[in-house]
Amino acid sequence: IARPLSPRAAHNRTMAEFEEPEDIDELRDFMEEYDEPINMPPMEQGFSSAIVVDNLPKVDAAKLPKLENVLKKIYSQVGEIKRIKMPMGEKVSLGFAFVEFGSQKMAEQAQKRTNGYKLDKTHIFDVVLYNELSRLLDVPDDYVEPPEPPLKRSVDNMSWLSDATGRDQFVLRFDLETVVNWCDSSVGPVVEYDGAREKAGGKHWCELYVQWSPRGSYLTTFHRPGIALWGGAEFGKQARLAHAEVKSVAFSPCERYLLTCNFRQGDPAAIIIWDVREARALRSFELTFNALTGQPIQFQWSYDGQYIARMAKDKAGGDVIQIYELPTMNLLEKKSLRAQGVRDFLWSPKDNTLAYWAPEIENTPAGVKLVSIPSRETIREKNLFNVHECRLSWQSDGDYLSVKVTRHTKSKKTQYNNFELFRMRDNLIPVEMLDIKDRVQAMAWEPGGDRFAVVHGDGGTPSVSFYTMKGTPPGAKPGSKQELLLLKTLEQRQCSHLYWSPSGGHIVLSGQGDYNGALEFYDVDALLEKGVTSDHYRCNYVEWDPSGRIVATAVTQPFDGAFYKFQMDNGYKLHTFQGEDFFEKQTEKFYQFMWRPRPPSLLDADAKKKVIKNLRKYERKFERADKEKAKRRHLLSMRTQWDLRDEHRQLLADRKAEFDALKAERVRLRDGFDEDDDSNYVITETYLEEVLDEKEIIIHSL
Repeated sequence: IARPLSPRAAHNRTMAEFEEPEDIDELRDFMEEYDEPINMPPMEQGFSSAIVVDNLPKVDAAKLPKLENVLKKIYSQVGEIKRIKMPMGEKVSLGFAFVEFGSQKMAEQAQKRTNGYKLDKTHIFDVVLYNELSRLLDVPDDYVEPPEPPLKRSVDNMSWLSDATGRDQFVLRFDLETVVNWCDSSVGPVVEYDGAREKAGGKHWCELYVQWSPRGSYLTTFHRPGIALWGGAEFGKQARLAHAEVKSVAFSPCERYLLTCNFRQGDPAAIIIWDVREARALRSFELTFNALTGQPIQFQWSYDGQYIARMAKDKAGGDVIQIYELPTMNLLEKKSLRAQGVRDFLWSPKDNTLAYWAPEIENTPAGVKLVSIPSRETIREKNLFNVHECRLSWQSDGDYLSVKVTRHTKSKKTQYNNFELFRMRDNLIPVEMLDIKDRVQAMAWEPGGDRFAVVHGDGGTPSVSFYTMKGTPPGAKPGSKQELLLLKTLEQRQCSHLYWSPSGGHIVLSGQGDYNGALEFYDVDALLEKGVTSDHYRCNYVEWDPSGRIVATAVTQPFDGAFYKFQMDNGYKLHTFQGEDFFEKQTEKFYQFMWRPRPPSLLDADAKKKVIKNLRKYERKFERADKEKAKRRHLLSMRTQWDLRDEHRQLLADRKAEFDALKAERVRLRDGFDEDDDSNYVITETYLEEVLDEKEIIIHSL
């Protein structure tokens, strides 16, 4: 690449080539001295709005317009293009181009979004800003080693996991306060950080909502200008991302990337994808809406954060799923996945497998498809008939996929439900069907297990049924094929929501809304007729801690609910997994309660089984620890009672001292009569007897 002219040299060269017209003297006769000067816009003195695109195909003059059109098609998606210039050699182009945009911001966006763009297998764009290229050309030939930067200690965002007692953390958001607490079952919540550093600077730690990252590394606080990420033992600020009025964030499961959305219609940057480590925007999108529901179309992350996808329309109006690769944020293989009529899709939590469903269209039946990414191979397809709606639900390990199908009769007057259950790990992915005649209100898979629960029924007290995918029918031979089997049905339960323990085995049946916060803690391993019942009046939030030991229930209100009618009931409760309440606090203007997530365990399935098998070896140690906790809790309770007793005794002593100090004044006011002197009284003792009861028993003599 030849060294470009500096802006000043280019300006001088242009002025030298300019010649005045021959009739300039005649024109001056028509010019008046008092003519107002023309306000010319300032001339740009740099090339900050231009980029250089390298590694382009080298083409001849005949193919040059076609290559220019390709570049226009790519870069017109970023912003307004002023001009494109591709220098030519003797016969072919030199393999690079200058692209000038309408503003510096557009050029910077273009450089970020297209650097590394794959035009084909042999041509990958190498894009730099023009100003950066000028700086590189001015680098001296002799290398001068830069000074070594000062050592910057990295922040350990996982330091909280080394807590000696294995406690979990949770964050509370209420009024103007944001507080991170340890959960200690022996003494209750213990404050870890409450924004004291920000308060000292006259600021609030958080203006709006808070949210943990999926592995608990970061705490996200929402502010009017954008969001901030906090982490480390002292909750220091890790990053600040400027995106005004953000309403929602979605981390990738690996926490490397982050999506922010402000839900502003017409905003070309309503959605921004960020690189968390570099605090750098990778790409922005305009908000799109579902034509049927009118709701915004959301992006979804793949399980490893390698892809992010959303439903969209192609130029011809066809239904597609746009799948973008990270970190380039380019479409996978530069084309969308065609999915005719797609209504909803869901990534597998353990594989890059995408499941989606589409309703019946003309002669094409409704169906569910499973597509492997990036190959786009359809690994399973299931046709469905008389479909009104489908709802997809993956088991946490991706072993099973549930499709709740709401069907209608031929007259379309009656609806009924059934489940299509895909066995993802079996050969050819077989599908089992579960028919449920009642209306299905909720369904939830056991984390890491093969069981699921269903709330079904049309009345005010529905039933809850438990099923397993690894059932063995009565009388079956050992080693026979495992199949879907009903384990237990609990009749007439006040239940609308299901919450499985993260460690499996236990579930909370929660009755929200009309059920006014009814709770039932149920042991699915024991399959008893009834679990431990409790309640939290008007409860609208239930969450297990990551260890599966403690359940939090809360009554929260939205931020815009200044006159929230239930705010007198706001607050939260903490329960053990057996259903015992051990802490409660009511707080007005209570907005959020969130447990801090833990990263995935480093133990494999065999190691976990070994720990469970040898758990009895540690029982005595755990029992001693539990007794110590119970003793501390009892002493704390007794200490409170002792403090109240001592306070009461001190109050009595103070009042007696005041009474004794006023004795002389009392005697004076009573003309020398001392009411405390017994000699001033005549004491008469009188005894009264009263028969309270009388009973006669006749004893016969022998």
